[in-house]
Amino acid sequence: MRSWLFTPATRADRFSNASECGADVLIVDLEDSVAPADKAYARDHARAWLSSGQAHARPASAVRINAPDTVAGHADLGMLIDAPRAPDFIVVPKVEAQQRIAHLDALLRDAGRLPRYGFVAMIESAAGADAADAIVRACGSIGALMFGAADYASDVAAQPDALALQIARVRLAAACARGRIAAIDAPCFALRDAAALDAELAFAVRNGLRGKAAIHPAHVAPINAAFAPSPQRIAWARRVIGAASQGAAVVDGRMVDEAVAREARGVLAAAR
Repeated sequence: MRSWLFTPATRADRFSNASECGADVLIVDLEDSVAPADKAYARDHARAWLSSGQAHARPASAVRINAPDTVAGHADLGMLIDAPRAPDFIVVPKVEAQQRIAHLDALLRDAGRLPRYGFVAMIESAAGADAADAIVRACGSIGALMFGAADYASDVAAQPDALALQIARVRLAAACARGRIAAIDAPCFALRDAAALDAELAFAVRNGLRGKAAIHPAHVAPINAAFAPSPQRIAWARRVIGAASQGAAVVDGRMVDEAVAREARGVLAAAR
């Protein structure tokens, strides 16, 4: 899943934007993009969406709940339990300990409402970054970690372009690699600055992140393109797999061992 498009749950008229722009995942947001006075209204829209066929076709469906230890978060969980079907993903904000995900897993498992592909834990603080490895191991239904850049910057008193945020991204990617799950980058908040988006995408791709969130449909196509292997990369991967099947070999001047073969298999999987 390369592109994750956030849409406020109060704007049901925008839910179709995700399929129209080619997003891999639509995140119906009950948290930051919804004012406190509108939470119940937003929840009703999310419930109606989950009850419709639209939520169970392409793109994949996700709901970002409010923090589970808040009144709004409790109400969000009640809605998810009462809804006729679970979303593909549940995005959980401000996760700082594995117990938060383990508790949600137990609660929704008992209710028969586990998300199809798992929980997406948002890492939005220094404490969350420190606990990333434990969070990845919290339960078998963790699907990804997502970086929350704005809250992280606030937590560590850093500027949005500071090295501290790049280090946090790399740490998140490493934790996800160890747990064999996807690391998802934060959205680019410079909505009309293509160069800024390109720079963020280049860093994410080079450093092992597997997708990126978006808050505007115009960012979806560049995100999809950045995380899709190029034809040259796909051709290389096929040569590697072919060579690996023959035993030890060299492809393009590089020795093919199991690590290289695993990299090639990942490229071909991403190309599907």
